[in-house]
Amino acid sequence: MLTPISYSQEETDMIEQKLSETNFNHRSWADDDLKQIKESIKKHYHSVQNGVCPYCRQQLNSTHGRYWDIEHIIPRSHVSNFMFEPKNLCMSCVDCNSEKSAKKITSSTAKSKYPIKSEQYFIIHPHLDNYEEHLMVIEAGLFYYPLKPKGRITIEVCGLNRFYEFAGFGSNPDVFTTINALTTAAASVEDETIQQNMLAQIASLAVRGMIKNKQSIN
Repeated sequence: MLTPISYSQEETDMIEQKLSETNFNHRSWADDDLKQIKESIKKHYHSVQNGVCPYCRQQLNSTHGRYWDIEHIIPRSHVSNFMFEPKNLCMSCVDCNSEKSAKKITSSTAKSKYPIKSEQYFIIHPHLDNYEEHLMVIEAGLFYYPLKPKGRITIEVCGLNRFYEFAGFGSNPDVFTTINALTTAAASVEDETIQQNMLAQIASLAVRGMIKNKQSIN
């Protein structure tokens, strides 16, 4: 879980002024007078996240804008009032941010008070959830295994299947690499149900791999 940003008094005053503008809306994020706030947000979250995307868990040490986006967990186009809410902010890689886009990620209809209960969110919330309880990173940037429904939805919403397509998400052309990664992960899992599910997928992939190999020989 992340440590939310604490704004300085000057930044707080700037935010309050922005929110009070008569024409304030989600597009106000592009206003030039928010550059200082944005830099402060970027600096804080890149530091507390140690350069790790909260969704795909890839480490991107560069602070360059080509690699990172300021992420509004509840999209600002849904609730503009949460644009500066510390618990609604983090840094995500450009690809995860783009995939998530303005998808609906909460059951809450709140417009003024930010929802802070984990169960109100469909995806793993960087401030409210323990990532490892919902999603297993077998190899960051390659294989992810959902442990709970929230983990599976995070894979779908953030497009983590852009790295791979296997076990119900599609067919990975490198089946044997997938099998090896899943086998290693299954050996470290203590939950028997999860382990059995992983072993079943390994068996399915093995059959698929043999068929593919046979077809290539013929």
